[in-house]
Amino acid sequence: MNRQPQVSRQRGFTLIEVLVVVVIIAILMSVIVAGFVGADKEQSFRGFAERMALRVEMARDRAIQTNHEWGVFVEPESIRFAEFDPVTGEWLDRAERPFRIEQTDDDFRYNVKVEAYPGQDALATSEDEDLPDIVLFSSGEVTPFTLSIEPYAWETTAWLISSDGFTRASAEREGA
Repeated sequence: MNRQPQVSRQRGFTLIEVLVVVVIIAILMSVIVAGFVGADKEQSFRGFAERMALRVEMARDRAIQTNHEWGVFVEPESIRFAEFDPVTGEWLDRAERPFRIEQTDDDFRYNVKVEAYPGQDALATSEDEDLPDIVLFSSGEVTPFTLSIEPYAWETTAWLISSDGFTRASAEREGA
C-alpha cells in the first residue's frame, strides 16, 4: 500500500492580519475617548449651570428667612451675591459657601436680561449702578430674569437660568 504522507496545515492568523486588527481597534478607541473628553466638559458645564440656579434659590430662601433683600450682581466675567443691610443702606457681598462661586477650569461669560417694568426709565438714576441686576425680595419674589452662561474656551450652546419672578429658577439649554 502506498500511503501518501500527511501534510499538516496549521491554521492561524498571519502577522499582517493581527496588525490590521490592532490598528482598527486603536482607531476606534481614539474616536471613543475623544468623544468622552467633549462630553466631560459639557457635563461639567451643565453641572455648573444647575448649581448656579440652586444658588439663586438658596439666596431667595435666605432672603425670606432673614427678612432682608438679597441681590445678584452680574458682570461679564463674574457673579456675586449680596445682602442688603437696612441699617447702612448698602449691599454687602456674601462670599461664604454656598454663595461663593467655585473656581472652574473654564472661564465663563455671563449676561443677564431683566424684564422691564412700566416707568423703569423714569426711575433710573446714576445711583442705580450700585443696585444688583437681580433682586431677591424677602417676600419670596424675584426680579424676572434670564441669565446666560457661555464658556470662553469652546463653542457650545449657552445655558440659561431664568425665573418669571414667582417660580423657582431653572437651568436649561438655550433653544430647548
